[in-house]
Amino acid sequence: MADFCKQCSIEIFGEDFNDLAGLCEKGSIISELCEGCGPCYVDYTGTCVSCTCLKKHKLNLKHTEQARGL
Repeated sequence: MADFCKQCSIEIFGEDFNDLAGLCEKGSIISELCEGCGPCYVDYTGTCVSCTCLKKHKLNLKHTEQARGL
């Protein structure tokens, strides 16, 4: 069965199915394989926080946070 990080799940299916959520404790990250963005690190919500994944999710998160003033 294919697993997707939060961002790839939303991009591909239009919603997050929480495939990679709950694999680590809050405040931690874990190395996983997302079928959409490849080898990556995800947090406890299944959000990809890796700037080295194929889709550069962490870089996109930083840009989004800056745009929101976070």
